Amino acid sequence: MLASYASFDTKGGVHLSLRVIVERQERPQALSATNGFTRLFVWRALLSPLLFLIIPILFVVAVAQLTKAKGPQWLPYSFENPYAYLFNSLLVVEGQPPVYIDHPGTTTEMFGGVVLRMSSLKTAEDLIYSSLVHPEIQIKRLHWALLISSALCLWIVPWLTAIALKSQVTGLLIQAPTLFSQTLLFYGILFGSDLMVVPFSIAAVCCCLLLSVPSSVPEKLEVMFGVRIVSPTPNSPQTLRLTLLPLPALTGLVCAFGIVTKLTFFPLILISLLCCRSGKNLLAFAISFLCGLAFALLPIYSQLWRLVNWAFGLIVHSGKYSTGDIGLPEASVYLSSLSNLIQTEPLIVVTPLVATVVLLAFSLLAKKKLTLNKIDQITLLAVFVIQVISLLVIAKENGSHYLIPLFITTGLNLAFLFHASRSIDDSRLRKTVGWIALLGLLALGLKGFIEDTPATYAQLRDGKIDLLRLYHHAKEITKNDVRVDYFFSDSPEFPLCYGNEYAGGAFGQQLARIYGNPLFLDVFGKRFQTFTDSIEPSLVLQRYDHLYFLGKPKWLPQIDGFDPATFETIDRAGDFYLQKWTRK
Repeated sequence: MLASYASFDTKGGVHLSLRVIVERQERPQALSATNGFTRLFVWRALLSPLLFLIIPILFVVAVAQLTKAKGPQWLPYSFENPYAYLFNSLLVVEGQPPVYIDHPGTTTEMFGGVVLRMSSLKTAEDLIYSSLVHPEIQIKRLHWALLISSALCLWIVPWLTAIALKSQVTGLLIQAPTLFSQTLLFYGILFGSDLMVVPFSIAAVCCCLLLSVPSSVPEKLEVMFGVRIVSPTPNSPQTLRLTLLPLPALTGLVCAFGIVTKLTFFPLILISLLCCRSGKNLLAFAISFLCGLAFALLPIYSQLWRLVNWAFGLIVHSGKYSTGDIGLPEASVYLSSLSNLIQTEPLIVVTPLVATVVLLAFSLLAKKKLTLNKIDQITLLAVFVIQVISLLVIAKENGSHYLIPLFITTGLNLAFLFHASRSIDDSRLRKTVGWIALLGLLALGLKGFIEDTPATYAQLRDGKIDLLRLYHHAKEITKNDVRVDYFFSDSPEFPLCYGNEYAGGAFGQQLARIYGNPLFLDVFGKRFQTFTDSIEPSLVLQRYDHLYFLGKPKWLPQIDGFDPATFETIDRAGDFYLQKWTRK
């Protein structure tokens, strides 16, 4: 018989047990009732994990279909993360520290390096060469490894949390937001930190929920998997017990890896600190967090000061990505950014707002104190305030993908609302309102998933067809001429140049030997470049009487002799143009 159960140590200890009991079966006629109970228990034990597989499978299927619709990873706009992280993962394979630390994304780069190394028996040199020749194959391998790892975490951690809380619905509510965010589903098609942060966010939400409702959990948390053949005289079971970190310390470790993956993980750190609630728990969290942070940042110790400067610049500068004057952004720009984020992900406001208002109303109107399983009014309100402040902070950067960890925290709001609605027994009206609010929020999320995912698929598919047509046309026209690729170029060569730049130019010589020396334009430095060299515009102006430019004209800078206003448009696909420059 396969058995699984869990309990939680109120002192914070988490135990995992593996138990196998094998007994000889005798006198089966005396055990018919017991066997019936055993079969029922087996079915329940099997159905529980299968139930929690539904949302992870839907997540993987949706992301896989969107990935298929998207096409090659080198197509704009999405080549930035996959190629930057591929090249930095190759640095890890080579035994060098990553260079790309803006996110900081260290966990993503180490994950990529480990997957690349474990997926091949080649030497490091041959593996790097193969990856440079066939980057799309390696990115696909890395993406699927990360997607499956994320899905496993999305399956197992909420399932174990549900066992600990004795509430399967709670675990499903933690999983649900991963389907409700179109931003998450879109960035799930890319190998990068936006997908890597998902398992850490899910784990942190589960830890926060366990810390918030300790009274609903038995004394010890044990997960037992075993096989048992029942007999009338059972033998003493053989048990292997493994003691893990106390829950607050485990939460600190998860948060450390989360923030090293993506700086926008910070809302979950704040919520975790709130949920610790006691000095002892806070101390365990802090020690574990600092130790985990030190370990996770080990590969980039030599660049920590650059990371600190980058993070500090994000806070104090008014523009995006540490640009602009020191101070607050302009009100009109900021409000426009905030509005765009809310329009993109409306549930990030609707879910916390509705859940918090309903829960506070329950608490204020209750004839007797509504404990919500020890989730008090202050905790509910503080979680909501943290979510609102986090949204306001993230709005400064105006990127919907920065909302992914914050969006996953809405699973807490749903779980709190469920616990409150279930615990009300003195007012049918309030209980009904609670269930209507919960079901309404779930219906809104499912409606978005069902309606918006096919629309996103169609948009990606149509964009892929148009962009591939433009590239093949550009390739045909420029087969006897020189083409200049620039940000965001619709060509497979430009992402290689981009990824190499974010790896410190470590693979320029190998790329030049493989692909020759195509010409690129650095729109930020206003210089031309190859895989290995930077070229002054004046030299290019002297060398060529005409050139073809492939990219997005929005990014073209003003360079002496190369006025974008004089370029002749040959073809276009959406915002991407093939243009011809002729020297006057």
